[in-house]
Amino acid sequence: MASLNIAKPLARAINIYRSMTRHELDMQTQRDLARHIKKVAEQGTQDPGRLTVHGLSYLRARERQSKERKE
Repeated sequence: MASLNIAKPLARAINIYRSMTRHELDMQTQRDLARHIKKVAEQGTQDPGRLTVHGLSYLRARERQSKERKE
């Protein structure tokens, strides 16, 4: 299998999310996001753009779950 390079999609997802929400991601969230993107890549998605989109979707879902817990 080709070497998985998730650094660019990870950085792009973090930067886009940060600019949309205007707040930083804590280190645990960044680690969880990296694991998620790596898992998606290992399942066959190699396109950096698609990996970024998967990362953003993950962050949005996590944000929704967090808001639901607070209510």
